[in-house]
Amino acid sequence: MRVWFMLMFMLVVGVPSVQSEQPQVEIVKMPAQLNTRYFDPKNPPADRPPLIGPEEAVTVGDFLSHASVGGQVMQIDATHAKARINRIKVTLQLNMTIWLPDNPQQRTVEHEEGHRQISEYYYRNAEGIARRIAEPHFGKTIDLSGADLRQLLSAAIDKIAEEITVEYKRQMPVESTQARYDAITEHGRKEILVPDAVAQALKETYPEPDKAAVALVDRPDYLAWKNFAPGARVVYAAKYWNLAGSNKFVAGPITSLKAYQLRVINDEGVRLWFSEAPTDRYGRPMPPNEWEETIAAQYDSNAGPSANQSRSAQLLTLFHQAGNLAMGVQTTPRPIETGEDTIEVNGARIATQWESATYEYDTSVWPTFKNCRLVIKLWTSAAVPSGLVRKTEERTCPPGGDQLARVMVETYLQSFEGFTPTASK
Repeated sequence: MRVWFMLMFMLVVGVPSVQSEQPQVEIVKMPAQLNTRYFDPKNPPADRPPLIGPEEAVTVGDFLSHASVGGQVMQIDATHAKARINRIKVTLQLNMTIWLPDNPQQRTVEHEEGHRQISEYYYRNAEGIARRIAEPHFGKTIDLSGADLRQLLSAAIDKIAEEITVEYKRQMPVESTQARYDAITEHGRKEILVPDAVAQALKETYPEPDKAAVALVDRPDYLAWKNFAPGARVVYAAKYWNLAGSNKFVAGPITSLKAYQLRVINDEGVRLWFSEAPTDRYGRPMPPNEWEETIAAQYDSNAGPSANQSRSAQLLTLFHQAGNLAMGVQTTPRPIETGEDTIEVNGARIATQWESATYEYDTSVWPTFKNCRLVIKLWTSAAVPSGLVRKTEERTCPPGGDQLARVMVETYLQSFEGFTPTASK
């Protein structure tokens, strides 16, 4: 397992204090991007990471982070100034790729699944860790003295970035846990259950810290399954839409099918069986992936995934994204449109509530997306397990630029079983 953490800082000088509706330290955790690639062991692609020793497969997890820092600068004279940090925003991302040989053995698939579980375990805690690290830097006053105040300010910000990066890596020992997992399992050759090996590796390298008593609240994604019985199953399809002639949208092939089936639900949590049927870029099916997911019934709302986030930021992280169109957008709070709609799925008319939010791209980091915008629209219903009925992510850019003028990723409820949605009148 290779883990790469990148932390970029953007300096905003002379910005007034942030609005009260926007957190002073904002952490945005994007949905994890999970991919599986297959290769011919006798003729592997050039971009496949090297295999070491007895390895037959490899999992690569890239922990990415972009941070922007805003500050007020008061110049005292030509060679002296004071800067105060008054805004910090960190956007987190996990990109994970599992490389499997063609027609892999089941033990190989299960072993790499353990690597995925470890990375996702760390990523679940990444938001709280990033916040704890970033918050002490908020409100810091930096004394600047020298002929080139701008260069001195840039160096001071670089130092903050380095301190955060070092501390983040120290508190996220992913590589140590992955290495211990490989040692425990002998790279998948030892007869040991993957969940047991994962738990042992985490316990030995990343023990749970003592936690003070906190007030817990119901987890929204637990409530989304609470009123359904074991056996309830939903299948979501995803596809790209691209602009064709006469300004018409044309749908591409289905790029993935993801299914969730309820196995167990009680007062402590819910256990789901997740399966995915990915395709290659030509729409041809590839071997499926399957694993079990557990969702706790309650969580600490102060450290949860939506704590201190604007609704605009929350819409970016609700439900798995089928594409990466949202990478690089700014989550500046703005009005969100809402409404009601009825969507028909396999003859069932489902009453939904929809929300629509518009985002602009951070052109200091993504200059090719200048004047582009992203619109995310989400249709949800309590009549459907998970709550999701449809989601679209549509990016529009000026014609003639480096990016496609218009592209959309659609995720929609394709089928369901084990329950009957409430009919809409």
